[in-house]
Amino acid sequence: RRSRGVAGAERMVVLQGGHRTAVPRRSPRGGMVVPIARLVGYVVVGWMVLSIAKLFMGDPLTIYLEHTQNAILRNMSLLISLLLHAIVGAGVLKAVRQLGIAEDRGEIDRRMGLVREFDEYWEEDVAECSEIMRKGSKSFFLASWLLPEWVRDPALAMYSFCRKADDDIDDGDKAGQVQRLARLEKRLADAYVGRPLDNCVDRSFSAVVRAFDIPRELPEALLDGFRWDLDGSQKKYETFSDVVAYSARVAAAVGGMMTVLMGGHTSVTYARAFDLGIGMQLTNIARDVGEDARNGRCYLPADWMLEEGIVQEEFIRNPVFTPALGRVVKRLLERADDYYALADSGISMLPWSCRVAIRSARLIYSDIGNRLRGMGYDSVARRAVVSKQRKILLAAAACLEAVLPPRPRNTAPVAPECQFLLNSVLPLCAVEKAGQEKV
Repeated sequence: RRSRGVAGAERMVVLQGGHRTAVPRRSPRGGMVVPIARLVGYVVVGWMVLSIAKLFMGDPLTIYLEHTQNAILRNMSLLISLLLHAIVGAGVLKAVRQLGIAEDRGEIDRRMGLVREFDEYWEEDVAECSEIMRKGSKSFFLASWLLPEWVRDPALAMYSFCRKADDDIDDGDKAGQVQRLARLEKRLADAYVGRPLDNCVDRSFSAVVRAFDIPRELPEALLDGFRWDLDGSQKKYETFSDVVAYSARVAAAVGGMMTVLMGGHTSVTYARAFDLGIGMQLTNIARDVGEDARNGRCYLPADWMLEEGIVQEEFIRNPVFTPALGRVVKRLLERADDYYALADSGISMLPWSCRVAIRSARLIYSDIGNRLRGMGYDSVARRAVVSKQRKILLAAAACLEAVLPPRPRNTAPVAPECQFLLNSVLPLCAVEKAGQEKV
């Protein structure tokens, strides 16, 4: 079963006005009072927030510091703890100050009003979708809790439909997969015209795609990826571009849907979201080489494998790890890192309240690649897993996104394999925010 990447997406926000007025410094000592007081406030607020979080998640930082072999980290545990509290506190306070400015509350309220109008059982349906994602996609579920509610609930509904669609295709006998895909295509068509099946997933998904005007081409691209999967051994990915084209359908398309939910208004924001989806899917492929081969599939570029003396069909018949295969996996992860690097600037284009969650998802997924490197790139005999404690630590590290200055805007063109996705969202990019460069 292919794991659908979770792609992140964004809206470009430019805050203007609010000019800062210089205040003469009264004395060197007096000039330090405000920053010191601010730092203490950050630590206190961070301590309060993390104390509440520890009631539900434990204290992974303390566990990590107690078990690490790094003496320097152990000796600096108090400083690290204070720094973490300060970062979290700064992020929370900044969110409180900026949330009402950085996001169009009127538009958000209008969209959510439509969602509840289209799905009269919205609250109950979202609760069930949340449970589906808690069991089916732990990494996304963790990152989703860092999203504001106005994005989290629609995202849970959207991802639940994608997850259940994936499960519906894979479950049952292979002979019936084509018929199940045909039924799924009808479910999608019915959802877009407001006649969803009477279940929590279809009702909530229908409400979201209509309320947020998600282009139908995006979920259709996902179903196209499912169709490629059904080809099984008949579908061969000869080149890296073929692999990226597959990733565009099963992951970048989902990132595009997330972009719409977050209010994407420029083509460059969508391009960077597609990059993130591709990077995540390439990581998935590198992680699942053995599992996919045992299911009669291989998503590694056939020409890369042949360069290492590996015939793809023979590998599928007898999946065994070799150093040559490890070099192919290593190469794929390096390309995934290239896409992550492109996507990083896009995170700075997000609404402020969404950046930490998407950064968290990006760090967790890329850490799968780090686990694979530590395993010698052997994803045949073993499966790379990021532990719960590690995920929480990475989510904490993502909080830096809330206080660091935005990264320079990367206007690299969209990946050619994603051009069809970009074409579908171009009508949403017709109106650019004031002061932004039109791309």
